[in-house]
Amino acid sequence: MDIENWRTRIDELEDMIIELLNKRASYASEIGKIKKQKGLPVLDASREKKILDRVAKKAKASKGPLSAESMRHIFTSIMEETRNVEK
Repeated sequence: MDIENWRTRIDELEDMIIELLNKRASYASEIGKIKKQKGLPVLDASREKKILDRVAKKAKASKGPLSAESMRHIFTSIMEETRNVEK
């Protein structure tokens, strides 16, 4: 397979990632509404820790090229951006 084929595959994956991230953000927006109704803070540090621990564990188990720390970093960014949607 040549470089253009690999790039096309990456483009397709990026499209799926965008769709999934927007879906995640929509769910977070709904959670934000519930938190607001209940007077809860947007940031739930214990929940975020559980998510980061889970993705790190999954990254280790998958034995892919991205490390557990890389996944933690990626998901930290995702959660930071999602908190902005929750507000």
